[in-house]
Amino acid sequence: MNTPNATPSLKPSPATDPDRMKTAATLALFFSGLFLIQGVFLPYWPVWLKSQGLSAAEIGILLSLPNWVRVFADPLIAQRADRTGNRKTPMLWLAGIYVISILAFPLSSDFWWLAGLSVVIGFTFSPLLPLGTTITVHECKARELDYGRVRLWGSLAFILASYGAGWVLDGTSTEWIVWMLFVAGIVNFAITTRMPDPQTDRPLRSGSSLIYLLRKPVFLIYLACIGFAQGAHGTYYAFASVHWESAGYSHEMIGVFWSIGVIAEIVLFAVAGRFVRGRHPGILFAIGAGSGILRWIVLGTTDNLWLIILVQPLHAMTFGITHLAAVSFIARAIPQQLATSAQSLMATLSMGVFLGSSIWISGPLYEQFGSQVYYLMALFSAISVVFAIVLTQTWRGEDQTFCN
Repeated sequence: MNTPNATPSLKPSPATDPDRMKTAATLALFFSGLFLIQGVFLPYWPVWLKSQGLSAAEIGILLSLPNWVRVFADPLIAQRADRTGNRKTPMLWLAGIYVISILAFPLSSDFWWLAGLSVVIGFTFSPLLPLGTTITVHECKARELDYGRVRLWGSLAFILASYGAGWVLDGTSTEWIVWMLFVAGIVNFAITTRMPDPQTDRPLRSGSSLIYLLRKPVFLIYLACIGFAQGAHGTYYAFASVHWESAGYSHEMIGVFWSIGVIAEIVLFAVAGRFVRGRHPGILFAIGAGSGILRWIVLGTTDNLWLIILVQPLHAMTFGITHLAAVSFIARAIPQQLATSAQSLMATLSMGVFLGSSIWISGPLYEQFGSQVYYLMALFSAISVVFAIVLTQTWRGEDQTFCN
């Protein structure tokens, strides 16, 4: 029987739910804190290492070490997180140790001292992204949030950090690079304390989730797609700033170059949600890696201001669309109980083995060939395109592919 005077229960719509919006803001801040560090580190850490009197080969080794360390650190920490269902606690420990370790870099310019600290940085900073991304994907699915629009705030923070650091350095000295990283680390730790702490179920099966995933041919093809696509950024991450500096560009202008690419990435993250959801990840990989072929050939051929400005927006494709493709595959194909392990393997192999190797070999090659080493990066992008085509033929987009 209907009661005329009864007041209907009102549930906030997803767009106005205060808890939902608070969660979205916290996740956005997490990426902001993480990429404040990256916005200083990627463009200017090679410059700081160069100021310590290191050769290009030594710089390549030091820059690649954190990527190699994550090969071991990320999977171990991720598998532990999946087994306990707890991701936030290890994030707090790692973020805190990073803040302390960054202060030790100015104590000595000895190569082995810097190498040891680079190992610590790789162990503490690298796992934060897969752990935080797992929490973010979980919350986005549970609260109907757009992952791309959450992630774009990290890209915006990267722009502010890279441009702001360039502005600071043009008026001071390279010694400030370490202090900017320290301040960014404190901000990152403070934000990490506010992260959600979803407790997920234990694994679906006994044994190593890492080995289980690596035995799946489709997952290996997927790893090759993202691995070669991200590995193609090795020369750019290691020597773009050094090369542009030697070509006569100011630190502020170098910050602008980096910012142009990330602005394009932000636009992509803001508008690509519906496009990504309706596309096979293999197609997205092919688009991103195909754009890489053009980008790296141009950067390997010329130092012309306007041509650099013209191709830098392709970062939205070479990094942005491939990142969304990687996250989309895991969200669709991997059950939540294996998500952190899958995220860590993706990050470990793409940003560890592939990118670490690419950065390492870029050192001696850059000393001998200069910017022409970008042609090798174009080859890596072409290989990624091939694997992307194979992925579209071997995986038809089934949800929860690896449940059984």
